[in-house]
Amino acid sequence: MAGHRIAVIPGDGIGKEVVPEGIKVINAAGECEGIRFEFAEFPWGCEHYLKHSELMPESALDELAQFDAIYLGAVGMPDVVPEEVAVRGLVLRIRFGFDQFANVRPIRPLPGGRFILNHVEPQSIDLVVVRENTEGMYLGLGRRYPAGTPEFQEYSGLRPSFSRSSEIAVQTGIYSEAGCRRVMEFAFDLATRRDGLRRVTSATKANALNFGMTLWNEVFEDVARCYPGIRADWQNVDAMAMRLMLEPQAYDVIVAPNLFGDILTDLTAVLQGGLGMCAGANLSITGPSMFEPPHGSAPDIAGKGVANPTAAILTGAMMLEHLGHPHAAARVEAAVGEVLRGGSVLTRDLGGTASTSQFADAVVSALGR
Repeated sequence: MAGHRIAVIPGDGIGKEVVPEGIKVINAAGECEGIRFEFAEFPWGCEHYLKHSELMPESALDELAQFDAIYLGAVGMPDVVPEEVAVRGLVLRIRFGFDQFANVRPIRPLPGGRFILNHVEPQSIDLVVVRENTEGMYLGLGRRYPAGTPEFQEYSGLRPSFSRSSEIAVQTGIYSEAGCRRVMEFAFDLATRRDGLRRVTSATKANALNFGMTLWNEVFEDVARCYPGIRADWQNVDAMAMRLMLEPQAYDVIVAPNLFGDILTDLTAVLQGGLGMCAGANLSITGPSMFEPPHGSAPDIAGKGVANPTAAILTGAMMLEHLGHPHAAARVEAAVGEVLRGGSVLTRDLGGTASTSQFADAVVSALGR
């Protein structure tokens, strides 16, 4: 019997509600396929921060490195912990610490799920956004400079509004040739494996970001030459955002720098019924990968037992596939689809009355059929 050790960080808000349900489904799929899982839970997140002034301990990365994968629920208590503290102190620390360079978000509308476009058939959409996950504008480099400092004086002449300000902030993004190349190669490799359009589209904006995106574009052209069987093209990210709503069926694999990818993944989530329906993964080739539903901690519904666990369950399916169990992953996806099509056990956001646990129980039942 195959076995895997999984580090579990439920985190905050609905993370504590959807992660146990995801584990329930993962274990059920494992029983069907002869796979054993050992889950170890870590109580890190904003509550830990309020008690210990840190999102997770200094030893956290060393502890997590002992596991095959990380399963994260959500992080955030914005009323009491600033968002930039919560995200940088846990999510980005893990992504950067394990060099999880590819954030992968598949978008394939689910049978029975919500679909808001009326000019496209949902079954025609099957795309993946691959987001560079460790570079760009999310490095955290920069500083705020009050008026009167030498740095303020240096920048104040660049724009009339600068000199009239009491403070300016500089945020620096860095793009490396190697960082661009590896995420693009990942995207092209993915396009060769998928039963899709065999197309990779780069999201860029070199007409405004003349250094970072010029490098990005040049590396993309170089990588594309190594994959003659894959159609390669680029679009400015603003135009792509529009086209994703007009003709989403025309896309296969999208590769994007960190900031653009962050925005595009939430935009494309609309095509799958919202963030509560989408899976997400942060992949590394040198350490454990982290599997993280993208919906956040949703403090407005936390503790009510009404959160939709679909995203956490499908994220668990991505983890199964990453660990070498594609058949188990497909079983979970099929079971979720069966429950959604049935329509009798749906959470409140889908128009039903089922609780978080009841929905997951229905998925487990479908796995056994």
